[in-house]
Amino acid sequence: MATGPSGTGPGAPAYAGGRVTVLVLVTVVMLLAAGYLYYRDRTAIPVPSNVLKPGNDTGLAVVTEPGFSAFVALVGEQELTVMDFTRPMPLDPPPDGWWHRRFLTRRAMDLSFGSIGGEQALRLATDNSASMLFRFVEVPLDRYPLLAWRWLIEDPIESDRDELTRAGDDHPARLFISFLSAANERRALEIIWGNHLQAGDTKIIGNFPHYVANGGSGNLGEWQNEEVNLLSLYQRFWPDDEGAPVITRIGLFCDSDETGDDSIAWFSSVRLKQQVEGPGSNFSRFPGNLPISQ
Repeated sequence: MATGPSGTGPGAPAYAGGRVTVLVLVTVVMLLAAGYLYYRDRTAIPVPSNVLKPGNDTGLAVVTEPGFSAFVALVGEQELTVMDFTRPMPLDPPPDGWWHRRFLTRRAMDLSFGSIGGEQALRLATDNSASMLFRFVEVPLDRYPLLAWRWLIEDPIESDRDELTRAGDDHPARLFISFLSAANERRALEIIWGNHLQAGDTKIIGNFPHYVANGGSGNLGEWQNEEVNLLSLYQRFWPDDEGAPVITRIGLFCDSDETGDDSIAWFSSVRLKQQVEGPGSNFSRFPGNLPISQ
């Protein structure tokens, strides 16, 4: 009785079963490899060719205070628009210079354009999910120390978990800012909408700093104008750093994956601004070749 590959003897079933097992293993390995390559491409940091940088043109600002006025020289735009969602853009994928960062073990937030409160904006919705939308920049922090933005929280995180812990570390809206220090060390911080924390609070999870720009239920459903001094925050969290860091990425980050809740946030714009010395200064931008006598 034949017992080879084409036989029907006792050896044939074992051989056929072994061949099926090998095919199954090969298929599983191929699927895992394809899945890894897919998620690697979706989660790996891209190398953008379109990085937002400030100009180097020289201009003048007029600083006015009670009983005082002066011209101050500026280099580059007084305000640098990082994100403007009043005009829709492609989201899947986003344009060069942008990156929708997804996580291997989390579903991504849902991104869409719409209108709320009479304003066109980007809607970021989560449902036990999390991801980030980044814009790549290369902006000296000492030249553009102010970060300004408009956001609206429609649906907050409602959870009894302590947001000071990793298990409760969900927020309906965050701004994630990455830096490169003068010593080429990578830094990052988040500016968040607190669930119970209030404006001015801070929290540290691991070694990662968070600053609360707004929070609670008092300002829900209404557009909020925010402005923080990023340079001051940087110096607070890394007081021993010397030299001027560079902002390398600014991202919108919404998550509800730790608490299993859902959330909806809206952003209309994000800008970096130069700071004109003098509290309460009121300044206007002029072209660099405008004579002071005019």
